[in-house]
Amino acid sequence: MSFGGLYISISGLQATKTSLNTVSHNIANSDNPNYVRQSALHKDNYYRTDGRFQTGTGVSVGEIRQIRDEFLDIRLRREISSFGYHYAKSGILEDVEGVFNETTNSGLQKTMNELWSNWNELGKEAESLTIRGLVHESAVAFTETVNHISTQLNHIKQSLNKEIGNKVNEINNILNGVSKLNSKIKLVEGENSRIKANDYRDERNALLDRLAQLIPVNIHENKFGESVISMQGRDLVNGSYVSTIDIRNNAEGLGEIYWQNTNEKIELSSGELAGYINARDVSVVNYMERLDTLVKDIAEKINEIHSKGYDLEGNGGVDGSGNGLGEPFFIGIGAKGAAGTIKVNPVLSDYNKIAASTDPDGIGNGDIANEIYNLRDLEITDGMNPDEYYRDIFLSVGIEREESRNIVNNQGFLINSIDEKRKSISAVSLDEEMTDMIKYQHAYTANSRVINAIDEMIETVVNRVGLVGR
Repeated sequence: MSFGGLYISISGLQATKTSLNTVSHNIANSDNPNYVRQSALHKDNYYRTDGRFQTGTGVSVGEIRQIRDEFLDIRLRREISSFGYHYAKSGILEDVEGVFNETTNSGLQKTMNELWSNWNELGKEAESLTIRGLVHESAVAFTETVNHISTQLNHIKQSLNKEIGNKVNEINNILNGVSKLNSKIKLVEGENSRIKANDYRDERNALLDRLAQLIPVNIHENKFGESVISMQGRDLVNGSYVSTIDIRNNAEGLGEIYWQNTNEKIELSSGELAGYINARDVSVVNYMERLDTLVKDIAEKINEIHSKGYDLEGNGGVDGSGNGLGEPFFIGIGAKGAAGTIKVNPVLSDYNKIAASTDPDGIGNGDIANEIYNLRDLEITDGMNPDEYYRDIFLSVGIEREESRNIVNNQGFLINSIDEKRKSISAVSLDEEMTDMIKYQHAYTANSRVINAIDEMIETVVNRVGLVGR
């Protein structure tokens, strides 16, 4: 046994010590959801050639690698982008559904029912001030309800605009964070380096997973270990290069996203950011416009009929061309935003001014009130009566929200399935780590014993040199 055996055993000690440190690092991070378990790979040291013979020089740790499946990472990031889009959208539509408040039986439908019902009662007793007061109060309740709904929808729209700005800032922070980690990883894993910056990689992968949920990106790693992030064929991050996303306000004060330092707008179809943009610019706007259409059509029809009737003082009627001479019932129904601006004509706070009759003497039939009540069954908006049109609005919200929720549930199941597979490969198992710890402890002990044996041999040889022949 030569000194070479000592060197071999020392190399074994060093390799097993590194392996034990790796096991310890794994156990310490067992509760870290972003951590990928690591494994120390042993390899032969170089062989020394002596004539026809080769002599081994021991073992070393060739690499401390992460145990992960990159294909599962790619699948997860692809599916999580669709999940992010519908997750954002379903939450917003749930808020929109709550604004209409129909599930509590105290929403717009109930207010409309009371309005129609009071017009019906006024048709039976056109001269009753009590019923006229009920008509006025139910009309005020109707306008206040649609004003409130319109205001709340606009608040949702403005909140979404603010949230879009927050998401853009988050995306830009992630892009800058990935670029910084790229530089750190490249520095640690320089050319011919056997060291892996695995903890930096874990931190970077957590950022990449979140980025994929926000926007649809393609991600790959270059030969220097740096992540390259691209979207729609353009690089967002390439090594230390970063191209962030710009956000600019349009004429309405709403933020729109652009490629950095260009006038080219970015159109997204998946990811949380796209979900917020679609909800703000399409879904919420659609329901606001449909509510405006309903309110405008109802108000204009009621005004048209009311202005042709006579009040209790005999005012109103029509001119020679058949145009109404009386007061309009509703005011503030401009070309746009009727639901947010409509009011009951303040003149009608004097209940005598409510026109309910076709009788110029004032007290008589309730034909005008009956005609207004009959609007409830007339197709005045897109081939539907007012009640049908409103129910169609509310049902559309529910259907759209349910579609997004179903996709969220389906995508969530798929993502969980992929993530479980990923964890089965990459997550730390304390049982496996304890098994490896015992294995490496035995290896460490074995190498120590070899060193002790060699030490005793050398001591014996040294102490006995020169003793022979005395």
